[in-house]
Amino acid sequence: MSKAEGLKKFYEDLTQEIINKAAINETEDFRENIFTQIYIDHLCEAAEIEDGNICFHENRGVKVNGYSIAEDESYIALFVSIYKNSSQMFSVPPSEAAAMLNRAKQFYLKSLKKYQTTIEEAYGAFDLARSIYEYHGKIKEVKLILFTNGTIRSTFLEPENVNGITFIPTIWDIERIYRVSTSGAGREKVEFDLMELAGKTLNAIQVAIPEEVRTERSGNVVHSGGYTSYLTVFPGDVLFKIYERYNARLLEKNVRAFLQARGGVNSRIRSTILEIPEMFLAYNNGISATAEQISVSNVQGNACTITGLKDFQIVNGGQTTASIFNACIKDKTPLEKIFVQAKITVLSDQSRMEQIVPQISACANTQNKVQLADFSANDEFHQEIEKLSRTVWAPAKTGGEQQTKWFYERARGQYADTRSREKNAKYFDSIYPKVQYFDKLELARYENVWDQLPYITSKGGQASFRDFTIRLKRRGKFIPTQEYYQDLIAKAIIYRRIRQIVKGRKYQGFWANITDYTAAYISYKSAQRIDLQKIWRLQSVSESFDRMAKSTADAVYNYLAETCAGVNTTQWCKKEQCWEDIKNKLIITLDVGVAAELVPLDREKSAGIESLNGPEKDLVEDIAKVSADIWFAAASWGKETGNLQGYQYGISGTLGRYVGWNKVPSIKQAKQGLKILKIAYQKGFIIENTVKELLDKYLSFLDN
Repeated sequence: MSKAEGLKKFYEDLTQEIINKAAINETEDFRENIFTQIYIDHLCEAAEIEDGNICFHENRGVKVNGYSIAEDESYIALFVSIYKNSSQMFSVPPSEAAAMLNRAKQFYLKSLKKYQTTIEEAYGAFDLARSIYEYHGKIKEVKLILFTNGTIRSTFLEPENVNGITFIPTIWDIERIYRVSTSGAGREKVEFDLMELAGKTLNAIQVAIPEEVRTERSGNVVHSGGYTSYLTVFPGDVLFKIYERYNARLLEKNVRAFLQARGGVNSRIRSTILEIPEMFLAYNNGISATAEQISVSNVQGNACTITGLKDFQIVNGGQTTASIFNACIKDKTPLEKIFVQAKITVLSDQSRMEQIVPQISACANTQNKVQLADFSANDEFHQEIEKLSRTVWAPAKTGGEQQTKWFYERARGQYADTRSREKNAKYFDSIYPKVQYFDKLELARYENVWDQLPYITSKGGQASFRDFTIRLKRRGKFIPTQEYYQDLIAKAIIYRRIRQIVKGRKYQGFWANITDYTAAYISYKSAQRIDLQKIWRLQSVSESFDRMAKSTADAVYNYLAETCAGVNTTQWCKKEQCWEDIKNKLIITLDVGVAAELVPLDREKSAGIESLNGPEKDLVEDIAKVSADIWFAAASWGKETGNLQGYQYGISGTLGRYVGWNKVPSIKQAKQGLKILKIAYQKGFIIENTVKELLDKYLSFLDN
C-alpha cells in the first residue's frame, strides 16, 4: 500500500470512528468534540501530553476545544480544532491555521482579564478561564495545539513571548497523526543540538562493545553486545532545558511517568536538590538512556564531546529528571550545583531496541517498583475479549427477535477494516450495530467505574486505561470467561444508559464526570450487587434503575455545583478526596425497585477482573485444607532460618489463623501459600506427600 493510499484509508477509518462514537454517545451534533477527543488520545499515546479535557467554547475572536494542565501548573496546553464532516480529504490554508491558533491564544489572554465572568458557570470553558486567571503567576508556557482532519502545507510557526509567557504553536494535521500512528515507534523522535537547546555540550567517555554471537545447547542463536555506551554528566540546567522542551516524550520507553514527590524516593530526591544540591551527584543513581544516534566532536581515544542526540529516551531516571524540573519551576531552585551522571546506549542494530530497552530498565537500579509490563496492554486478555465479541451472541432485546453481537475494537481501525471486508455491509451492520461498538479505553472506563474509581476515569481515557492495565497485571494471569464478558457488556449497558440520562437532564457541562461518579455511586450503594446477568439477558436496565440513576445524577451534579465554587471542576473530579466526599456526604437511599432486583447474598456477585476461574477456585479450596500446624511451623522455620522473607512468614501465620477461623484465603494469599510450601518442601522442612501432590497439581501457578 502506497503512502497516499495508506493516508486515504486512515482518513476513512477516522471518519468511521467518529461516526461510530457519535452513534454510541447520541451526540451527532458534537462530532467535533469526538474528533478532538480522538486526537487527544493519539497525543497521549505518542507521549506528547499526559491527558486532556474536552472544553468547547467559541465566541468572536476566540475559540478553544480542550485543554491539559500540568499537575505542577507550570504549563498549559490549549487545543483548538478545524474539523470538517467531509467524506473526502481536504486541505487547510496555512493562513486559516494561523488564525485559528491566534483565537486560542486570545482565549488565554482574555482569561487573564477575568474572561470567565462572560461564560456560563456550568460550562467547562468557565473552569478553564478561571484556572488560567488563578494560575497566571505559575504558568510560564502555553502550548497552542491545532487539530485538524485536513492537511496543512508544511508551516513553521515561531514561539512568541507575551508578558513573560511563551506561546508555542503546534499543528497536528491528518498527515502528522497518520505518521505517528503508523510509525514503528508510534511517536515522533526527540532530536536536538545541545548548543542550540542548552548552550552547552557534554564531555563523555565512549566505550564500543562489539557484537558476539553464540549458540546455546538448545540450538538457539543468541546475539549480545553490538552497542556503544557514552558515560557523561549532565549539568542540571541542561537536563532542565531538555525536559522543558520535550516533557513526557523523553520517557516514552520509561516504565512510568513521573510519580510526583509523594513516595519516599522522590521526596528524598527533592530534599537533596533543595537542601544539599552539591551532594546530588554523589547521592543520586543517575539516569540510563538510549539514543538512535549521537553526534560527537573532539574525539581523542575514548574521550569525546557530545554535541547532539537523536531519539534520546530516558529509560531509568525519569523521576530524577522531572524532580529537577519541578524543583526549578515550583521552588525556584538554582541548578548550578546539580549534576547527574548518565549512561547513554546506542545500539548498532536499532531493530533490537524493543528487545534491549526492557532489559536495561529491569537491570538498572530502579527507583520506583513499577515494572515495564505494568504499562503495556495485557495482550492475552484483550485478544480473548476480542474473540468473545466475535462469537458470543447477545440476546434479542425485549420485543425483538434478532440477536446481535458487540464489537470489541482491540486495535484502532479494526471495526472499519472488518466492515470493509464484508461483501454485504448492511448485513454486517445488522450483526454489529454501531451502538454496540466499544474499544479498550471504554472497556477500562466501564470496569473502573464499576470498581468505584471515578477519580481515575476523570483523568482521561489513557490514564484510566493505564490504571486498569496495572490492576490487571497485579491480578496475575486472568483469562476472561464468557460469563465475565457478559458481565462486562452489562456494565457497558449500565454506563451508557446513565450517560444518556445525564445528557437528558440538561446539566450543560461535565457530563462525563457526572456519569462516572453516578455509575460509581450506584455500584457503591448497591455493594456491586446489581444483577448483571439479568441486564445481559434483557440488554437493558429496568425503570427502577432509571429512577435511581436520575436521582443520583441530580445529587452528584448539585454536589459538584456547590463544592466547586472557586476550583476547577474537572481537576477536582480527578482527586480521590472528591470521591470520598461524595460517598460520605451524599445521602441517597437505594430505590425500592433496585433493591428488589439485587443479586441475593447467597449468590456469587460479579467481581470483574478479581473473579476467579476454575483452577483458581480449586487452588483456594486446597490451600484452605492445609492444616494450621503446617502453616505455623513453616512461619517459625522460615523466620528462624531466613528461608522465608518477612512478608512470607507473615502470610504463613495468617493462613494458619484462617484455618481456625474457617476463613477462605484470597487468590493472592493462596498463590503465596503455594510458594511458601514449595520453599519448605525443597529445603526438606516439609516432607508430607500431600504437599508434594499439591505442588504437582498447581505447577502452572508456580511458573507464573
